[in-house]
Amino acid sequence: MTTDPNTQLEVIRCAVARHIANGLVSTIHIRAQAARDLATELDANGANVDGLVEQYLISDGYSATEATTARAAADPDPWAPKPSITEYIPKPVRDVLADRLAHMLLGPAGGELQGEARELTFALKAEGFDLSEPIKQHVTDLTLGPDPADVPF
Repeated sequence: MTTDPNTQLEVIRCAVARHIANGLVSTIHIRAQAARDLATELDANGANVDGLVEQYLISDGYSATEATTARAAADPDPWAPKPSITEYIPKPVRDVLADRLAHMLLGPAGGELQGEARELTFALKAEGFDLSEPIKQHVTDLTLGPDPADVPF
């Protein structure tokens, strides 16, 4: 083991660059994000290791552009819809909410409840909890009654 500070610093730079290179090509999103964050922080503070990272990527069979492309693809799209959480909400809760919202939507035209029901439905949808189809089904059931072709049990 060497006690030369310059040699020790170079060993640390190489270890950090290897970690970043491995993280950039990782299929684990959190690890890839951590590698990008570390590289960005080092760049921002004048400790750029991009050249070493590129060397490690090439020695592992990757190209720098491939890692850069993967880097860009892994960045979240700010315009992408939020992932659906509907299936994580228990069905009885979804049914009750859809039923109540359907009743509110069928209230007096131009009523305050209709506006609140619309706002709540679209706010939930924006957060990934889409009740549109269950509400449509409840409105249909409330206005037309049950489908006579449906089996009653």
